[in-house]
Amino acid sequence: MNSNFEVVIIGGGTAGLILARELSNQKRKTLILDRKKDVLEFSFNTLGSFMNLKDFKLTEAVVARQINKITFHSSRVKSSIPSDLYILDKKKVHLELLDALDEKYVTLKTSVNIKTIEKDDVGNFISVTDQNKIKYTGKIFVDASGTNGIISKKVGLRAKKVDLATGVEYNVKYLGNPNEMFLLMGKMYQGGYGWIFPLKNQRAIIGFGTFDVRIVKDLKNRLHTILEIPYIKKLVVKDNDKVEGGSIPITPVLDQFVLNNLVCVGDSVSQVNPIVGEGYKFIFEAALMASKAIDISLEKDDLNYLTTYEKNWKKRFFANYTRSKNTQKKFFKYSQNNLLMDFVLLISKLVSKKRAIQSLSGEYGLEEI
Repeated sequence: MNSNFEVVIIGGGTAGLILARELSNQKRKTLILDRKKDVLEFSFNTLGSFMNLKDFKLTEAVVARQINKITFHSSRVKSSIPSDLYILDKKKVHLELLDALDEKYVTLKTSVNIKTIEKDDVGNFISVTDQNKIKYTGKIFVDASGTNGIISKKVGLRAKKVDLATGVEYNVKYLGNPNEMFLLMGKMYQGGYGWIFPLKNQRAIIGFGTFDVRIVKDLKNRLHTILEIPYIKKLVVKDNDKVEGGSIPITPVLDQFVLNNLVCVGDSVSQVNPIVGEGYKFIFEAALMASKAIDISLEKDDLNYLTTYEKNWKKRFFANYTRSKNTQKKFFKYSQNNLLMDFVLLISKLVSKKRAIQSLSGEYGLEEI
């Protein structure tokens, strides 16, 4: 295997691909290693995002549906706010990122499981070795391996055992407003939270997620119970048995992403916003910050420049994420009680639409940063 790489990225998911795209544009010799045979296989195929597509050089081809209204339901209260967000098709997002990679600078290798990591006498990473004992070397290593945290867990940047929010969902026939998204909250939703994401061609995603590890094994049955709620039946018709599912980390807010010549991006260091659980916008921003730090570090041949990534991330996100984490804890508590959730929705009607969208988009507390 050619070892003449400046950057070795572990993980060809969201974080790894956008970082590789930026490094490709910077003409940095980059290797992506991914454990999957096909990097376009996902546990969830859609997500909601408030991102500005142009900020990340994406086209409207990645949009499954544009949303202009968000409706919240608790057991007895309904509240709607105007919005401007997208339901994104993850496969199309990743295809655009893959198509943007310059093969002269970026190599992608799949079906690679990293087994060992080698460091030199001063603690810098010099190689990783896969299941076939093939060694990959580079100047800078990036952990973009998602919740697996292949390197970040080994070196202590992230705890080995993490809390997760887990969800399941169906692609169903949709009878509602094609531009209206639903968020379902309260104990009647089986100890978790639900969502309905409209798609094209009168289809939608209906899902159910939970933070409670005690009911994770029963997610599918609980989603079936939600499907029997009268007003849900007016919105969706389950016409297949193909269920999808996955998890996102809900770990404490982290702020160290660099260790010597190791850089971590995305779920490997829990960069999903605590309130919304929408990682793409925030992971994309972090990856752009990381790419600039990596580029200048290689240009100056000085690893100290890598820490500018941490500094810029903290300035942009840390206060925001800390406040969001506190709100997340309150939501966990409220979601187990119908009366509390009803009360929260009633109070939310008094909040300005601008403030409500700031909170929902994950930019909670941005005015104070």
